[in-house]
Amino acid sequence: MNSAAFNLAASMFESSAVDGNSLAATDTDLYILGIKYRTSNDLCAINDDVISRFWFTYRSGFAPIGGPSGPTKDTGWGCMMRCGQMMLAEAYLRFFIPAGRYFRWRQNLTDSTYSEILNMFTDRRHSTYSIHQIVLMGNSEGKSIGQWFGPNTIAQVLRRIASNEFDKQVYVHVAMDNTLILDEIRKLCQINTQIPNLIKKSNDSQTTWKPLVIIIPLRLGLNDVNTEYIEQLKFCFRLPQTLGFIGGKPNHAHYFIGYVETDDLLYLDPHVTQAHVDTNAMSNDSSYHCDKLNRMKFAGLDPSLALAFACKTESEFVDLIAKLRQNLPSRPMFEICESNPFDALAEQTDEHEVLTFDSDDDFELV
Repeated sequence: MNSAAFNLAASMFESSAVDGNSLAATDTDLYILGIKYRTSNDLCAINDDVISRFWFTYRSGFAPIGGPSGPTKDTGWGCMMRCGQMMLAEAYLRFFIPAGRYFRWRQNLTDSTYSEILNMFTDRRHSTYSIHQIVLMGNSEGKSIGQWFGPNTIAQVLRRIASNEFDKQVYVHVAMDNTLILDEIRKLCQINTQIPNLIKKSNDSQTTWKPLVIIIPLRLGLNDVNTEYIEQLKFCFRLPQTLGFIGGKPNHAHYFIGYVETDDLLYLDPHVTQAHVDTNAMSNDSSYHCDKLNRMKFAGLDPSLALAFACKTESEFVDLIAKLRQNLPSRPMFEICESNPFDALAEQTDEHEVLTFDSDDDFELV
């Protein structure tokens, strides 16, 4: 590693040092979205990984939301929405970029699929997952424009928006009541039964499985995270299907992408206001990537969060469920059931038509 590269990588940790101790000066394991690193050997690789994640922050100067007098910036209220965008954009990279989780960003990148994904999340009225679409979808269900979202709220809004996306179809499943019901997912993701036998490829699971994002809203304690769940969160960060989780500390939402063995969480922070950038007119996308990796103690985490996983194929889904069942303890963060124990009630509702906002929004006002 040359000195310039080392200094760049080290600065990423020094900027987020806790009690003056930089991770760059330690020798410990860390995990970022399923990949294991060693700080003593992998500083440049860690930096390359972090800067390659999409970083969505507060923006100012975008087109008004909801009419001419609507807000043109989201400072102070949009951080959970930005975290939801980062988490979902990570899934789109894995699903549609050939390198998947190992995609690495470079300035002036000319990959058309990457640009298409970025443009789905930028601040234009008609972008699929723009701040405009997110706010207005929430508004249609009773959330005021400019009102803070909670982990469950943003999960439900992203699910609803994804159900209307036809170009790059992704199914977003939100597991409610701390329960992941497998039959519900299989019914909606296994599309092979709808494909004529003449064109079905029996050995190609990607043609018979709709790319899946699982979001599990959780409350892991009353005022603080119950310590028995910390090892479970760590385990989830080690899984290749992990998308991390969104949550934070009181009044601040972050996108958590990993942890350090020193019991520090690693996260991307949306609390930076940047000017609106028209990515259709400008090739410079550097403001959507960040080389600053922040960290905080698990003990500082608010107990309301939303955990997420991405499964491009059915085999990835089967592997995820097997690993969760084998490794989560007898008192897990969430339950896994083959079928809905309340099928009689579930049949009276349509998942795509019910949008609920739980009490986890109460802690979020900024």
